Amino acid sequence: MINSNLNCSATSCAHNNAGGCFAGGINVDGRQATTTGHTNCSSYVDKASAGFTSSANECDCVGTNNIKCKATNCKYNESELCKADQVHINNDSNASCETFISR
Repeated sequence: MINSNLNCSATSCAHNNAGGCFAGGINVDGRQATTTGHTNCSSYVDKASAGFTSSANECDCVGTNNIKCKATNCKYNESELCKADQVHINNDSNASCETFISR
């Protein structure tokens, strides 16, 4: 596991490397979200259809300071930036944000 305050269980995502995210920055959608299931990582790229693989360079690993968030109902959202100390992205059909907590 990569040392980061962002953990991603979406192992089918091309940006995922051992639970770390190497997208350079991620976007969480869900402007009207009231639950975790209404959020999703819009930076998700299906590994099976991607033309690239994730980096192995730890310096490129995304942290919570690299998350733009449109889930405005989340208590961690400040001006569409994530301010959570730790974030977990689920391994489900839409790579939802497990850290979402409604205001």
